[in-house]
Amino acid sequence: METKTVTVMICAGTHCYLMGGAELQLFHEYLPAGLRDSVIVTGSPCLGNCNCEGSGKPPFVMVNDIIVEQATIQSLLEVVNAELKN
Repeated sequence: METKTVTVMICAGTHCYLMGGAELQLFHEYLPAGLRDSVIVTGSPCLGNCNCEGSGKPPFVMVNDIIVEQATIQSLLEVVNAELKN
């Protein structure tokens, strides 16, 4: 059986970084040990969501194809767990 993986791309653009994205760069460390091999955490210079009208508030993170606005460690853990169950 193939192990399902989830990709988490954290925006490191200036606005997102200052609005909480700096802490999110350490997201992999907050993952339970049993999930670490199933989650790929990367950064992005900018996801471009700040320039989209009605796109919400930073920091932005993309989990697979889902944009998470006002991302926190807790909200990302919830989205990652949901994606792993799908």
